[in-house]
Amino acid sequence: MSTTLETVPPPELIEHIETTYLGTPGGLQYHHTTGIPKLKAVKSCYFVFLRRNGNMLGSIGYDLRDTHAGEKEHKSWLVRYFSIKAPLRTEKKTKRKSKVKIKRDRSVSIIKDVANFFHHNPERLIDPEVKKMPKAILYSLVEKKNERSKNFADIGGYEKTGDVESFMFSRLRKRKCAGVERIREEEIPGMRDRLSDFYNDHAFYFDRYLFMNNDYYVLREEGEIVAGLQANEETWEIKTIGSGFLDKVVKALTKIPFIGKRFTYEKMRFLGVEGIWFKEGRGDAVYKLLEGVLSVKNQYLALMIMDTRSKVHQNFRKHKKLGPVNTVLGTFEADFYARFYSFPEEEKARVRSMPAYISIYDNT
Repeated sequence: MSTTLETVPPPELIEHIETTYLGTPGGLQYHHTTGIPKLKAVKSCYFVFLRRNGNMLGSIGYDLRDTHAGEKEHKSWLVRYFSIKAPLRTEKKTKRKSKVKIKRDRSVSIIKDVANFFHHNPERLIDPEVKKMPKAILYSLVEKKNERSKNFADIGGYEKTGDVESFMFSRLRKRKCAGVERIREEEIPGMRDRLSDFYNDHAFYFDRYLFMNNDYYVLREEGEIVAGLQANEETWEIKTIGSGFLDKVVKALTKIPFIGKRFTYEKMRFLGVEGIWFKEGRGDAVYKLLEGVLSVKNQYLALMIMDTRSKVHQNFRKHKKLGPVNTVLGTFEADFYARFYSFPEEEKARVRSMPAYISIYDNT
């Protein structure tokens, strides 16, 4: 076996992602149709590969970005593209009272050993000969039911710092909203400042994927911007929702013409929403903006992922009325994990206590 560090995704990883469904057995399993273009476009990701006779057996990607926690800027690495191919999947399972319990996962241990050199000091991803260990954070989002990734996080020295929920916002009918429009180019710097202030109480905030493709929308009232959000067009191929009963129900519902024109099971079109901002006291404006953007983009569904401590999440919890798709599917839960390097304990505790900013672009 050999370990390689690369900055360009090789064909084996692209092929693996193209043919792999994400998610976990017993839960939602899906395929990102925009995953490969995003992978090829990434400019600051370092890939660690385990190979046998030149063939890829496992991979881990470390996506570098500068994030903010209030006024503090941190060198941060999002851990992603974690995959283990079949030859390494050697976990032993035992059935007890019809439940499957993973006793041992040798593949996770092998991948952990491969990445250990970089996990001891992520600066080695940039320079393998480096001696110093500057302040840095590795972090990752892990579905609560994904035992393999949770095991990797645990043995890799990560600690859970927050709970995350993803949920759908849907409307069966288009609801045009006066005042909803794409932000004007000259207004972007001011909007960046508003967002920076709005997320000042969050950790891991960055705006790399905001204002992309001219897809940041705002709601104006009497000429004043009262809400804003980034809306990326996405499509997922759904293998299963995680329940045979629900799969049958949803497939049956989407055969009804009225619903089928809006939602399809195999090709789920939706808007990936992040960078939500609203004027103080105007959380209701986010609903108007979402409905207006869905109408403008001829869509009926939006996906959001956020830390449950976030003020934006609390706003949706307060107003509810997320639509019929959320009623059927509910929310999907994940854990936020982080590993800190060269951090004073007080600063580490401060970052842990803050809600994490979750980028929808990273997760779709």
